[in-house]
Amino acid sequence: MDGSGLTQQPKKPKLNEELDVVDRNIKCLHNLPEEILRYILSLLPTKDAIRTSVLCKRWEYLWTSIPNLDFKGSELAKRKHFMNFVERVLLLRDSSDIKTFTLYCDVLRDASHVSAWISAAVRRNVQQLDISLCNFREPFSLPHSLFTCMTLTELELEMPCILKLPPTICFTNLKTLNFRFVTFSSEYLTQKLFSGLPVLEELDLEYCNWVNIKVVIISAPKLLYIGITEDTENQNDEKGCQVMISGVSLNVFYYLGEFYNEYRVYNSSSLVDASIFVDWSLQRQRQVAHRMYVLLTGFYRVKELILTDCALEALTYAEVVELLPHLPIFKNLEYLGFDESLVNLDNVALLKILQNSPRLKKMEFYGVINLSSDDERNDRILDPVPPCFLSQLNCIKVYDYTGDKEELSAVKILLKNAVFLDKMVITCSHHFAKDLENLKKVHEQLLKLPRGSKHCELVFD
Repeated sequence: MDGSGLTQQPKKPKLNEELDVVDRNIKCLHNLPEEILRYILSLLPTKDAIRTSVLCKRWEYLWTSIPNLDFKGSELAKRKHFMNFVERVLLLRDSSDIKTFTLYCDVLRDASHVSAWISAAVRRNVQQLDISLCNFREPFSLPHSLFTCMTLTELELEMPCILKLPPTICFTNLKTLNFRFVTFSSEYLTQKLFSGLPVLEELDLEYCNWVNIKVVIISAPKLLYIGITEDTENQNDEKGCQVMISGVSLNVFYYLGEFYNEYRVYNSSSLVDASIFVDWSLQRQRQVAHRMYVLLTGFYRVKELILTDCALEALTYAEVVELLPHLPIFKNLEYLGFDESLVNLDNVALLKILQNSPRLKKMEFYGVINLSSDDERNDRILDPVPPCFLSQLNCIKVYDYTGDKEELSAVKILLKNAVFLDKMVITCSHHFAKDLENLKKVHEQLLKLPRGSKHCELVFD
C-alpha cells in the first residue's frame, strides 16, 4: 500500500491564489456599511486612520468623519509637522460631531492656534475632552465656548498655569472633571465654576493650587467621588484655602497631601468609603492636626476608612490641642485599614477610633503592626476594651509580618481581646519565603497564643 498520501506536505498556495484571498478580504471589508468602517477607523490612532485613505477610492475621505481625534506632539524637532497636521485634519474635517478629542502638546508661542483647535472640537459637539498643555511662552486662555459646552460629559485638563475663567460658566452635562497642575486665582469665578456642575459625578483635583482664594464651596448635588492630591511644592499662602464640599450624594472620598488647605465635608450622609494619606510635617504639627480633625468630623457615617500612620500621628498631636476627645462616633464604620507603614497598636488616636467604632467588623494592617510601649503596660492597652471587640469585630488581617517581639505582642493583644473574632489572617514578610525553618517557628509561636474567641481560626496566607 502506498502511504505517500499520508506523508505528503500540503502544497503552498501560489502567489496569485494568495492575492485572490487578500482581494476577497478587502472586498468584504469594503462592502461593510460606512458606520462600521468609521467605527473601525476610530479605534486606530488618528495618523493611522488617515493613512487608510490610500487603500481605495471609498476610503479616501472616511477619515474626515471619524469620531475620535488624538493629537500628541512633544518633539520640538517635529513641531512644524505636528502643527500642520492638526491644522489640516481640522480644516478638512466634515461637519460630523466629535466624540473624543485628545490634545497633548507644548503651547510655546502658538497659544492662538491651540485655543482655536479646542474651539473647533467644541463646535463639533465634543463629548470627551482630554487636554494636556505645557511650556507657555505667552498668556494663554482656554476658549470661552468650552465653559458653556452643552455636549461635554468628560473633561481632563492638565495645565501648569493660572486657569483664566470666563464670566459665564455652565457645564450642563459634565459628569467627569479632572484638573491637574491648575492654579485657581479668582475666588468669585472659581466659586462659579464649582457651583455650575449640576450632574457632575466624579471630580479629581490633582496638584492644584488656590491663590488669593480664602473659601471655595464645591456644590455638585450628584457628586459620587472626589479625589484630592495636594501639591506640596507650590503653596503660595501659608493659611491656604478652606475647601468646603457638599456631599449630598458623595460615596467615595480620597485625599493625599500635607493639609496645606483645609477640607470640610458636610451633608455627607451617603459617604461610604474614605481614604486619607497624610505626609506628616513637623513644622506644621498643630495646623495638620487641626485640619485632619476637621476632615474626619465629616466622616461620621463612613463605612470603610483607610488611614496612614502619619494620619494617626496627626490625630495623636490633636490630643495636645484637645481635639482628639471630640472625634465623632463612627456609627456605621465596618472596615478600618492602614496602608503599608508602621502602625503602633498603642497609638492613642487609633485607640480612640476603635472606641468610637461600635460596629467595626474588619481590620487590615498592610504594613507592620507594632507596640511603642514597654511590656508592663501591654495588658492595659485595650482597657477599656472597645465595644466592637466584644460584639462585632470578626476578622483581622496582618500583612508583612516579620515575627519580632513587638509584632508578636501586638498580635497577642488583639487575639486576647477580640472575643467575637472568627479569623485572623497572618501574611508573613517576603524574607520568610526562603527560610522555611524560621517560617515554621513563627507559625508555631503564633498558634500558641491565647485567644479570647473560642472559635477563632488562625490562618497563614
